[in-house]
Amino acid sequence: MKYLIAVLTVAILTSCSVKNNRTTENILDSSFRIYQISGYQGPKINIKKDSLAQFLTALHYRIPLSEIENALNWSPETRQKNINTLIKNKVLKKEGEYYQPTLGILTLERGHLLEEKAQKVANEIADSICNWLSEIKEIHDETNISEQHDFRELSLFYLSNVVLDNFQIERMEEEFLNQKRPLRNGSRYYLAIVEDDPANTTEPFGIYGNRGLLWNDSIGICVYGNKRIKSNVGWENYKDKKIHVFDENDTELITQKMPDLFFPCLLDILNRNKPYFQTIYNELNFDKEVSFEEFFIFWYHFIYTETTDILIAKNIVQKPQDEMFYYQVAVNF
Repeated sequence: MKYLIAVLTVAILTSCSVKNNRTTENILDSSFRIYQISGYQGPKINIKKDSLAQFLTALHYRIPLSEIENALNWSPETRQKNINTLIKNKVLKKEGEYYQPTLGILTLERGHLLEEKAQKVANEIADSICNWLSEIKEIHDETNISEQHDFRELSLFYLSNVVLDNFQIERMEEEFLNQKRPLRNGSRYYLAIVEDDPANTTEPFGIYGNRGLLWNDSIGICVYGNKRIKSNVGWENYKDKKIHVFDENDTELITQKMPDLFFPCLLDILNRNKPYFQTIYNELNFDKEVSFEEFFIFWYHFIYTETTDILIAKNIVQKPQDEMFYYQVAVNF
């Protein structure tokens, strides 16, 4: 992820506020993704459809309902039907004369600022990973996969996905956030609208993520990286990819022993920085939209992404040749 050039404070404050500094037409011409973190539960509404994501983003900027309705070519009946559905699914509420989205709206302006403000903590986490590197490598040496693949080849997977992301999120929720995921219409999940820059060659803001591609009673096949995008044609076709196979022994080590090793250090860093996290939560007006826990879970994705890119810049993490890491784990171990 590229570091941002510092901008004037006035510009920052303007871009982060809910003031109307964009038009509905501009929002309709922009690209948005819906990011959901939920395990097995999810929303009972598809906000990718019917311009609902754009509608919620326009409301975030306090654009008058009449202007949004005209730009979307909605009738008053369609507008009210969509409002009622969004309220029922707890992604919109009415506050006084305004309708307020109740999910994270990560516009380009906000996202770039979250990238910048993540660097402080990301550097701290990266330094700590470097300090624990020998112990992490020792666990790799216990694996059977180490006979075919050295640590460096697996470093993106180990130092980003295993010790920071996929195998830490649930425990971090339990021991750092101490809150269940938000309850929306009978389901618990985190949800955000994330604006995508058309010039990107990665996922929005370069965020690394894990995606399951196959799951049955014995194995799971997944991919980790930040190029799960349309221009990377065939990224989901795992059958023609180099798949790193973690057997039952290895799966236990990467899902339990390795993340367990680093978690106390990660938790200590997060706890020490919690006042800073709270300050950013309030400063960027996320406190008007979502709980601190929902805000943080999405910002944490920026933080571990920045951490990963720092480790890549330090030549500690090696990107796979196609910048995507495909792997297979044992389901029952």
